[in-house]
Amino acid sequence: MPKLLTRVAGALLALLGLALTVLGVWFATRLGGSGTAEFTARPTAGKPVVIPPDVLNRVDADVVVTARPSTGGSVWMALANPSDARDVLGDAQRVEVTGVSVRDWALTTSSRGSGPAPTLGTADLWRLQDDAEGPVTLTVEQADAPETLVIAADDGSVASVTLRVVDKTWFVESVVAALVGLFLLAAGAVLLWPRRPHHTTTESPTTEHPTTEHQEVAP
Repeated sequence: MPKLLTRVAGALLALLGLALTVLGVWFATRLGGSGTAEFTARPTAGKPVVIPPDVLNRVDADVVVTARPSTGGSVWMALANPSDARDVLGDAQRVEVTGVSVRDWALTTSSRGSGPAPTLGTADLWRLQDDAEGPVTLTVEQADAPETLVIAADDGSVASVTLRVVDKTWFVESVVAALVGLFLLAAGAVLLWPRRPHHTTTESPTTEHPTTEHQEVAP
């Protein structure tokens, strides 16, 4: 029974170590030495895109958002107080970013609203805005949180939205996780490795028999 429990513990440690090693290496490779995480979405054509504060302000690091228009179009992007952005958008049809998917490195989205899209660029409530015929990038600083970011295409549609966050500690944590996984994997392998029993041979003491000397008796 003790040997069986040792084998089971070794198998569990090895599996846990393998999973942790693979996960750590995968994250470290994806993030790179700078700890850069990028998540992209390709929203539904013809609808503005909204990134709420629970996505923008979820981490302590600055968040860089880049929007790309469809070929031949232009894109507009702006930041505002969440309540002001809700008032302007109303019940307009929009694509709202709800979170991130680390497995696919993608932004998760959901369609909201049913009304027509309002004219957004003319409102005077935007704290920061920019537009261009090519990609537009805005940096969201957490010191100004909470904020809502709104993206719209003046001509054509929003082809893609990319959210980028840089945090070097993520890379370090990934490497540490991989090293811990390797240690657990090695420990599990040691427990699983069959041990040969040590046989102790006991030698019986040698009994010396007295030598009988034959003496010749003179006649």
